[in-house]
Amino acid sequence: MITIWKDPFKNLKGIPNNLILNLTVSDLLVGISAELLIALRQWYPYQGVAKAADMSVHFGFYASGLTLLALAAERLTAISYPLKSADCLTYTNLTLGILRIWLFAGLITFLPELETDSIFSNRVIIFDSIGILILTLTVACYARIVFLVRKDLHQLSSTEAGCEERQCLRQKPQEKEKIKRRERSLIRYVAILVGLLIVCWAPRYVLGNIALLYGKSCVIPDPLTSMARWLCFLHPLVNPIAYSLCTRKFRRALRKIICQCNNAPPRR
Repeated sequence: MITIWKDPFKNLKGIPNNLILNLTVSDLLVGISAELLIALRQWYPYQGVAKAADMSVHFGFYASGLTLLALAAERLTAISYPLKSADCLTYTNLTLGILRIWLFAGLITFLPELETDSIFSNRVIIFDSIGILILTLTVACYARIVFLVRKDLHQLSSTEAGCEERQCLRQKPQEKEKIKRRERSLIRYVAILVGLLIVCWAPRYVLGNIALLYGKSCVIPDPLTSMARWLCFLHPLVNPIAYSLCTRKFRRALRKIICQCNNAPPRR
């Protein structure tokens, strides 16, 4: 958020960076308000505090997951339809999309409260169905992005339509290496984002469904449950860092801000 606000190069105002900003806000909701309520629940074990903590956690997680899906869908649209994407990827649609993210996150957070006798089962079913759908669609979008970019890069170096580029590649072998570096960079970027998503959330879904399926007949060790829970809370911490530091513009702007702070003259 500070990097976008104090951007020294004024080039972090695009739609993906605004979605990263929304991702940071939703993750801060988990990291500040939700975890504060969880801490208060230890000293004030009242039902209202526990319910507020639970709803705040789910609200932040849903908003974060939907923003991740929006980021993946935005990148896929821009790559799949580079000419037509300018008509749909506008700031008006961005504003409407962010409003829909928060509205839908609030809806699926407060919906289980209508069934007071079965809040836990309803919340688990909704959390599993929505969460697994978001996870699957996000991974599918990034897999499609990798496929399309690799296809375009290989066509650049081998198709007859790109004869000028191909001639340049024959004359300059370093251009081939540049294409390979771009491909490796993309794969590394996708591997980091998708890997974090799977590592942080897969244990929670697996253990949660085992407990729901077998009930009291299956006793899950407390260390495993605790590990799965805190991996979920680790994801909002690393999310904005991973998405921002995997972007060259972000790294460049952040480096400039840090250098300016270090070189600033001391105040008298």
